Amino acid sequence: MCTKELFGMCFVPAGSASDSIFGFSSFISALALLFVVYTITGERYKFRIAIAPISLYKTSFYMIPLIGIGVLISEVWVNLGWLTPYFNFSQSMWQAIFALLFLMIISLWAYYGFISPPKFGKRNYKQFMHQLYVRILEGNVDILKEIASEITPSIRHIVAYASGEKGECKDYAHDIILLLGNKRFCEVVAEYHPNLIIELYESLTTENIQTLPFRQFTKNTATAAILNSNSLLHHEGDGFSSGLIGYIKPLSISMYGDIDKLEILNRQFASPLDADLPFFNFKNEQFQVYCDSALTAIESYLSKGWWWRHSYVINNAFSKIKDHSRYLHEINSNPTNYYDLECYKNFRVAVKFVTSAIELLEKHPSVADFTPHKLRKRKEDGYQSPDLYDLVAELMFELTFTAANVRVDKDTCWSIQYNSCWSYFIGHRDSKVSYYILKKYYRLMYEEIKRMEKYPNFKSARILGFCLNIFGVKIPTKADYGKEYYSLRKVIIHWTIHNYENIRKEYTRVAEACLIGGITYEDKKLTKTYGLGIRDEATKETLELK
Repeated sequence: MCTKELFGMCFVPAGSASDSIFGFSSFISALALLFVVYTITGERYKFRIAIAPISLYKTSFYMIPLIGIGVLISEVWVNLGWLTPYFNFSQSMWQAIFALLFLMIISLWAYYGFISPPKFGKRNYKQFMHQLYVRILEGNVDILKEIASEITPSIRHIVAYASGEKGECKDYAHDIILLLGNKRFCEVVAEYHPNLIIELYESLTTENIQTLPFRQFTKNTATAAILNSNSLLHHEGDGFSSGLIGYIKPLSISMYGDIDKLEILNRQFASPLDADLPFFNFKNEQFQVYCDSALTAIESYLSKGWWWRHSYVINNAFSKIKDHSRYLHEINSNPTNYYDLECYKNFRVAVKFVTSAIELLEKHPSVADFTPHKLRKRKEDGYQSPDLYDLVAELMFELTFTAANVRVDKDTCWSIQYNSCWSYFIGHRDSKVSYYILKKYYRLMYEEIKRMEKYPNFKSARILGFCLNIFGVKIPTKADYGKEYYSLRKVIIHWTIHNYENIRKEYTRVAEACLIGGITYEDKKLTKTYGLGIRDEATKETLELK
C-alpha cells in the first residue's frame, strides 16, 4: 500500500534485505585490501597500470568514491525507512549493481596488470614515454630491471611507429629509442635483459637504421656487454661448455651476425664492434669476448659472399684488436711473473684471434674463391683496399713488433717471441689460405727491415732483432729446421751480413736495438747463445759481417 502519493507516483518505505550482498563495511574492507595489494605490488605491475590505454588511476579515483557513496546512501536510506518509489530496485539489487561496478574496476586492473600487459601504441604513447622517462631518470637499478623486461614486448612496435608516418606517435617513439640509449639503463639491459637487445636488433632494417637514433643504444649496450662479466656474451662460450646457448649464441648472432646491418650501423657510427673499450685495465676475459664477436662478424662476411667488398666494420675491429694488444713492453719492468700480467694475456688472446680467423678462412666451403686482391702490393699500383688476407697479415706483423719490444733475459724473450707468437703464426698448416697470408706477412717483415737502408729506425731494428732471435745467425740451408720460412730466413741473414755493420757505424743505438735475447756483437761478428738446456755448454752461432 502507498504510504504517500506524490505527482501520481506511489511511495513506500524502503525495505531492507535479510542478507547484505555488498554493504558499506564490505566496501571499506575491499577498498583497504585493494590499497594493501597495490602498495606491495612490484614496480612491474605499477608500470603496466600506468601505461594502460585507459586511465585506470583517474577512472578508479572517480568510480570508487561514487560506489562508496552509493552503498552508504542505500544503507542509510533503508535503515531510516525513507520513502522510495514502489517500482525502485530492492536494496539487494542496488548492492549487486555497486558490487558489479567495483568488480569491473578490479577486473580492469587485473587484466592490464596480469593478463594482457599494455604495449606501446597510438592509445598510450604519451603515458608510455612519461613513465619510462621518470623511471630512467631516477636510475634505481631494481626498477630499471623491471622496466627493461616490460618494454621488451613493445620494442618492435616502438621501432615500427618510429619508422612510420609522420605524427605525434612517431615523434614519441623516436624519443623513446633515444631515451633507451641512457648508459645506466644500457648497463642494466646488458646484464639482466639481453632479450631486449635481441629484439631491437631483429627489428632493425637497412632503412630504419639510417633514420632512427640507434647509435647510443647499440654502442652502450655493446660496451656494457663486453665489460660486464655477468652479461650473456661472457657465458655463451661454445656448446661443450655452455650447452644449447653455446651452440646457438643468440646474443652474439643478433648483435654481430649480420654484416649488412653492421656496415649500415657503422656509417651511423653505431656499430657494436666500435664499443668504447678502455685502453688500460682491460681484462683478457673482456678482450676475448670482443675478439669472439669480431670472429662472428667475419663469419657473416664470408657467408654472405662479401670477399670482393671492403668492410669498414671488420677493418675497424682489426684496428681495435691491434691497439689493445700492444702493451707487451710492460713485461720489461716485471719479467719474473709476466704470465700473470694482463698485457701478456691480452697478447695471447690477439694471437689466438689470428689463428681462429685463419681457421675460419680455411674451413669455409668457398675458400677456393678467396684469392688475394693482390699478392704483392707495389707503390705504382696506387691505393688498394685491404682484403682479409691483408688484415690478418698486418695484424700478425703488428703483434710481431709488439713481441719484439720485449727486452729481458733470453729465456723469457724466447718464450714470448717464439712460443707465444711465432709458433702460432707459422704452425703446421699446408693450405692455400696459409700460403697467401704468410707470403704477405713475410713481405711486410722484409720490407720493414729493408727500410733501414734509407731510414734507420727503432721499429725496423726491433723487427730485425726478433727475426735474428727466432732464426739464429747461421746461414740457412733447406735441410735446416724451419724450412717453411727458409726464404725469409735466407734473405734476412744475407741482408744482415751486408748492412748491419754500416748501420752500426752511424747509428749505434739503432744497431743495439737489434740485439735481442742471446744475441751479442763483437768485432764485426754477431753471436747467438742458446739456452743451456741439458747440455754442459750452451750452443753458440756466429755470423761474420761485412
